[in-house]
Amino acid sequence: MSSHNDEVRGRELAMTWELDLDYLTIARFTDLVLERSLEHTAYTSWATERMTLEGLLERALYSLRDRSERAAVIDLSDEVGGECLVHVSLERGRADVRAAARTVDTLASAKARLQKLYPISQPEEKQEVRMSFWAHDRRATRTSRSVAVPAWSEIADNYPRAVAKAVGALAGRRFDGEQAGRLILWHGVPGTGKTHALRALAWEWRRWCDFHYVTDPEELFGSPKYMLDVLLDEDDDDSGWRLLILEDTGELLALDARYQTGQGLSRLLNVVDGLIGQGLRVVVLVTTNEPLRTIHPAVSRPGRCAAQVEFTAFPPEEADAWLERHGRDGDGSARTLASLFGHGDGLERPEKRPFGFSVN
Repeated sequence: MSSHNDEVRGRELAMTWELDLDYLTIARFTDLVLERSLEHTAYTSWATERMTLEGLLERALYSLRDRSERAAVIDLSDEVGGECLVHVSLERGRADVRAAARTVDTLASAKARLQKLYPISQPEEKQEVRMSFWAHDRRATRTSRSVAVPAWSEIADNYPRAVAKAVGALAGRRFDGEQAGRLILWHGVPGTGKTHALRALAWEWRRWCDFHYVTDPEELFGSPKYMLDVLLDEDDDDSGWRLLILEDTGELLALDARYQTGQGLSRLLNVVDGLIGQGLRVVVLVTTNEPLRTIHPAVSRPGRCAAQVEFTAFPPEEADAWLERHGRDGDGSARTLASLFGHGDGLERPEKRPFGFSVN
């Protein structure tokens, strides 16, 4: 019986080992901080390409590693001119650093030392932005990577005039202060270029905003702890704004959202202009393929949306003009952006027709 229990316990430990790797080293770091009575502490995080502990391991008091993460407790006292311990975790393009020291100046020296060892990524030189991707699997997990993006001026001609005007106005906007209307709603049929416009918006807002893409929006608003982990994450610059991106999230916005997703819609609205969102510099951008008439009126009421953009197909004359600019012949048909790019390349699919009967 005991051997069976040991086997079960062994499987449980194997399952939780990867999850708890960071917690194990943080626990050891915390014990040492209390043992040495280091009264000043700080936490910071930044994107970096360097994912090795080389250069620190000779000063490591404790270290662990798995397939994706490196973590260690380091004594930096000799390097920063005062007693100082740091916990360094390297995972998925980010350095997470906790530090404890006798003085605030020693903390600043430790941060400068580590940022020299782990340079902050500078993706802008390649016309990229750094984007964080969130997922939930027993705990909130954040992965950061650089994403290649276009400037809005480079792609504006790929949108109907009315859509380009609306997105261009939003791209040139900057949020400031505790203003109302922090929900952005983009809706329209598939193939109209919402994702491409989203990437361009990230480029235009890169100087004042950080970007957080939630891969599981239903889970985000279905789990209060997950939602707070994302909203209260302190890794970014405190003075900047964050754009929370929820793609293809029609279920959260539907007229019957309460029956489909429980409290998800209520929590979303509370983030953008309720008590939860007060004091947070967070803008929420939601995209959906659903028509506006199927979206709950609470989402689009006056004062709640900073921008509401419908991504439409090109009218026939604009579609033909686009094709002519690209050396192709138009045929007087309205087309989505995806259809325009596929036209003449053998990639175009017939536009879907509504199912049902018609009376002539």
